[in-house]
Amino acid sequence: MLSKKKNIVIALVFTLILAAACYYYFAIYNSVHDGYVIADYKGYSSAESLFSGADLVVIGSPLKKFEDREVLLKERSRGVIEYIVTSTEMNVEKVLKGPEEETVHLNVIEPIGVRQTLRGKIRIALDGYTAMKKDSRYLVFLSKNTFGQYSVINMQAGKFNLDGTDPDDFSGENPYKQKIFTELTTNYAEEVEGFN
Repeated sequence: MLSKKKNIVIALVFTLILAAACYYYFAIYNSVHDGYVIADYKGYSSAESLFSGADLVVIGSPLKKFEDREVLLKERSRGVIEYIVTSTEMNVEKVLKGPEEETVHLNVIEPIGVRQTLRGKIRIALDGYTAMKKDSRYLVFLSKNTFGQYSVINMQAGKFNLDGTDPDDFSGENPYKQKIFTELTTNYAEEVEGFN
């Protein structure tokens, strides 16, 4: 009789441990929280200055979902993040400015990344940047960074969803994005076909 009660108690404890582990894994460890960091960058307030400041301007689409892209993370001692960005492979349809030969296998550095912690995943975005969506069509303004990679410039106002499939694209607090987009659709409509 004592052995049967002992087995029931052990089974109950094991079940509680398993339930707690499942809860932790699914509800905490795999949860995603947003973190925003203010960045220091050169901003552009007009379509003309943005186009002029870019080394490469393309129309294209990301090939992978954000979760499947490579995150580039550098930490200092004690977990202080030096930088976190995402490398986004793009299918380039059209080059509006810059060397076409560099767009064959174009990887774009986006100022956003995900870091796994014991308390869950933290999606860290610089200045409210939102990642480009897989198969959505974008006009993207890029410049070479110090590592020789092409990075999105002007943060959220450096990429524009052309096919209306990214509702997050016009979110954020960049006061120039709508103004630049209007200027692009008015002044550069011939170069950039497919504006909605």
